[in-house]
Amino acid sequence: MYYPSYLFPLVSGVLGITFLCWVIYTLYFHPLAKYPGPFLAKFTTLYAAYHGWKGDIHLDIWACHQRYGDTIRYKPNSVIFNTVEALHLIYRRPGGIVKSKVYEPMVHRAPNTFTIRGGKEHAKRRRIMAQGLSDKALREYEPRIIKHIDKFLQVMIDDSTTSDAWSEPKNMAQWCNYLSFDIMADVVFGAKYNLLGEQRFRYVCDAIDASNVRMGTLVQAGRWGSMKIEKYLFRKAIFGRNRFVRFVTKLVQMRLSPTSVNDAADVPDVFHRLRDAKDPVTGAGFTLDEIAAESTTLIVAGSDTTSTSISAVLFYLAHHQDVYEKVTAEVRGKFSSVDEIRSGSALASCQFLQACVNEAFRMSPAVGSCLFREVVNNPITIDGQTIPTGYDVGVGIYSIHHSPKYFETPFDFDPNRWLEGTEQKDTKESLDRGLAVMNPFSLGTRSCLGKGLATVEIHLMLAFLFYTYDFQLADGALGRIGEGGPGEGMHRHRAHEYQLHDHITSQKEGPYLQFKIREQD
Repeated sequence: MYYPSYLFPLVSGVLGITFLCWVIYTLYFHPLAKYPGPFLAKFTTLYAAYHGWKGDIHLDIWACHQRYGDTIRYKPNSVIFNTVEALHLIYRRPGGIVKSKVYEPMVHRAPNTFTIRGGKEHAKRRRIMAQGLSDKALREYEPRIIKHIDKFLQVMIDDSTTSDAWSEPKNMAQWCNYLSFDIMADVVFGAKYNLLGEQRFRYVCDAIDASNVRMGTLVQAGRWGSMKIEKYLFRKAIFGRNRFVRFVTKLVQMRLSPTSVNDAADVPDVFHRLRDAKDPVTGAGFTLDEIAAESTTLIVAGSDTTSTSISAVLFYLAHHQDVYEKVTAEVRGKFSSVDEIRSGSALASCQFLQACVNEAFRMSPAVGSCLFREVVNNPITIDGQTIPTGYDVGVGIYSIHHSPKYFETPFDFDPNRWLEGTEQKDTKESLDRGLAVMNPFSLGTRSCLGKGLATVEIHLMLAFLFYTYDFQLADGALGRIGEGGPGEGMHRHRAHEYQLHDHITSQKEGPYLQFKIREQD
């Protein structure tokens, strides 16, 4: 076929002019053009996707705020804020803001409470889900949780270890993953996989981590994520995703079996409660696909975030001997035997334990990047800036947790900042200022449904551990795993900060700890 000689230059010229016009529009006439931010981020979502793939998106958002201020354009159609006013307006606003479309790649078969955009369907889902995670239900799940904590404590001490000898070093990231998965599989499905005791199903944790690297990239990639090139870029992640899907499919099928022993259990699991639950407003219940979607999300999100939080607490205590001694003394002084450790007033009165957990939440939040919301219906004004409809907004959790406006010495691990009293250095004003921006489980009607379960699990696990064992960092290079330092990556230079890799939820390594039976007074 003959093409005129002028056709190629003409097409090239038209494309060049179109591209130039798009660049000029994006830089100067786009509704978000006035907001500063990384240069590439003005043109493409691939900038955010790259940091989502690297796992340092939470750190990059923080760094952008340091460079550009409290309001940044982090993607072509997204603005991230870093103030308490923005935090509460975006996440507590009763209307006009919904979940961003960026989370649609996370939907498998049926949407879940996390991915549903908003409205009546989301409200209905939360009302039903609340019945499986009520205070009464949590109290009934507690014996299951304690059973797995007991198993965890057993495997921390080697069989050959004497009462006055330290155990072999244990990777807390790994063992806390196993603990949290065993707990969530039991509480949600009544399943006994025993990752703490057996190798067989431990691949599931690795499969989840591999899959989340892909998903953490796709939710930032926008339209690039729908171009199906990901199958060439994330072969390992897709293999992990498929392996986990097969595992969960079999798990759900087993739970639905008429011969499932869990339906006859004295204490129903979450799956059982959700199958029987009805929305008190509409009378509607869940379909089986919806129950499977919600239950699977609970296992993945619950095990990932809880294990990260426990690992973070242990990291910081192992690096701060004075804090370690104070919190173990508090727990050991509160209970006369391990059998007394249960949820209730005694555990709730361990204020320094709670302060240590809160400070680990602040320093190393399990979800540290930005949970995007889309402005709908009408423009809204945030920090004096009017955001049109159709654009995404949010607040970086890690970033606002490390803002000097709300926390003095934000990179210091200091549980005392959460305590008010004559012996503490912080005033009620500084405490309230910090509490106002603390959001490790997000805020408002989209906050984490499992935060009550996670809190119970974390506090019980730590109280049992502190009462039973002494622990210390492993010697040498093993003891430095989990720390920042030279060569660890951009903004990862702080040795006493627990290093997380943000892929929607966080991945981690270490700390490596040694245990021995506590010395009795």
